[in-house]
Amino acid sequence: MESLVEGVFGRAFKRQIHPVEIAKGLTREMDDNRMVSVSRTYAPNDFTVHLSPQDAEAIEPYKESLKEELIQYVSAHARNHSYHMVGPPRVEFVTEDSLNLGEFGVTARLTGSDDRRRREEGAPEDTSGETRIFKTAVIEQGTAAISAEDVRQHGLVREIAELEVEGRKYPLEGQGPWIIGRSEKNDIVISDPNVSRRHARLSRSGDGFVIEDLDSTNGTLLDGAPIKRERIEDGDELTFGQSRARFIRRAVGPGED
Repeated sequence: MESLVEGVFGRAFKRQIHPVEIAKGLTREMDDNRMVSVSRTYAPNDFTVHLSPQDAEAIEPYKESLKEELIQYVSAHARNHSYHMVGPPRVEFVTEDSLNLGEFGVTARLTGSDDRRRREEGAPEDTSGETRIFKTAVIEQGTAAISAEDVRQHGLVREIAELEVEGRKYPLEGQGPWIIGRSEKNDIVISDPNVSRRHARLSRSGDGFVIEDLDSTNGTLLDGAPIKRERIEDGDELTFGQSRARFIRRAVGPGED
């Protein structure tokens, strides 16, 4: 599943929907549309992903490979939750002119040769098949969040971002922003008399991070040059007062820290 987070798919979805968002949307539909019978819990196995014209164009070169990745993802989710699928998982993409960039829909159904057995076991009627629309802003808060448990179960690669200040590492988790300064109320506290109480702000911007000086007395340096607001990359060196910091951003796989 590494390609769902890194590699060619990640590059294709810099500003469009990311494949991880689609994967999490599929599993959310599995969970919400599962049906409990006498002896089994059934989950949808047939998924239609509705994309905006822009997002559909972005995935076109990788569509078949992405289908296989998504099938592996939902299969692993079914195993981990002891869901029974009445047929092999299937994923198809369709283009919907009514969707905007950053929106996608998922239609989930139960289809397959076990339909008769499911009815005989007393499973509820299949009420799946409605299309749910997801938006990127909502997914960032929940659907697309990749947890350590996801990494362990599905073999995903996840991102770790940290700010290392004078040897101490501060994890940059969640949406931020993170205030840097001398005050104990800040997210990242630097005990340096040359650092202002509220010195700088580190925040997410699109698919990256930016550092912004908050009109500090001694300024903020990026690789030795004074800045007001700049995008930062892995390995960049920052200076707050007389204290040096290093921005770290890397991908880790299962079992890695």
